Amino acid sequence: MPSRRTYDKNFKTEAVKLSEEIGIRQASDSLGVHENTLRKWVKNTHERPENPFVGSGNKYISAADAEKAALKKEVRELKRANEILREALGFFAVSQKK
Repeated sequence: MPSRRTYDKNFKTEAVKLSEEIGIRQASDSLGVHENTLRKWVKNTHERPENPFVGSGNKYISAADAEKAALKKEVRELKRANEILREALGFFAVSQKK
């Protein structure tokens, strides 16, 4: 079984650009990349241009999932800030009673 070659993000990006200039078949032949692999890279680039090469050390996160994660992080931070304020309020209330 032949070993799988890995290509970095820059190579894939340049391969997609080349395929748009000279065509997928010619680009795949000149780069030594299987035509179907290059077609997949082109398809992914058009479908999700913000992160087309999932699996190359990258995860695909939809915009909705990214927003959800950001909101969850903000809620955690606000809860922590509220906790700190409550503790400070308790501290000052005790120190004023003295």
